[in-house]
Amino acid sequence: MRALPLRALLVAAAVLAVAATRGLSQALIWDAEALRQGEVWRLATGHLVHAGTSHLVWDVLPLLAIGLLFERTLGGRWWRVLAVSAIVVSGGLLLTDLARYCGLSGVLNGLWIAGALAAAREESAAGRHAMAWVYRGCLGADVAKILAETMTGAPLFTDAAALGADPVPMAHLLGAAAGFLCDRFRTNIYRVPENLQSQQARQAHESGGRL
Repeated sequence: MRALPLRALLVAAAVLAVAATRGLSQALIWDAEALRQGEVWRLATGHLVHAGTSHLVWDVLPLLAIGLLFERTLGGRWWRVLAVSAIVVSGGLLLTDLARYCGLSGVLNGLWIAGALAAAREESAAGRHAMAWVYRGCLGADVAKILAETMTGAPLFTDAAALGADPVPMAHLLGAAAGFLCDRFRTNIYRVPENLQSQQARQAHESGGRL
């Protein structure tokens, strides 16, 4: 049985708190003009803002699902992937002519990509190759979805009018790129590399054998 996705629940709680606090969304939303005037916190906080209830639900439910699937696999890297995805999406959108943006969807693509890559490696290492290919299939499906949305300019599974927000496929593309980037340069400072462990054990054995 999988543990509760505590990190995802914490992010979801922050999203709900922003939605429930009158006037807060306007101070936190990603706004290109405000960012250029120095309100840099919007690079991070804009992802917590949503255009309405439907938009919020369509982000929070996938967030929790991704948490259930990949929090344990990503471990402490969850926060790193989330932070890098948020900054890459927000920074990348500044290079476009977009005036305003809100929502978690770009960040979710980063978490999904990094999580699926990590899970596929974990399953493959454990000899569960069928499950590894399932995760690779999920990865491929997300990439195909993002490319289709980028080419058409429209979301595949949601209705823009119902969401109350214009689709921004570029945010999904930037988030996915951030996920790949985080996976490519993944590190774990808490784990001693196997070759170093072997070297240390050999040195200890040789030291013990000396008189």
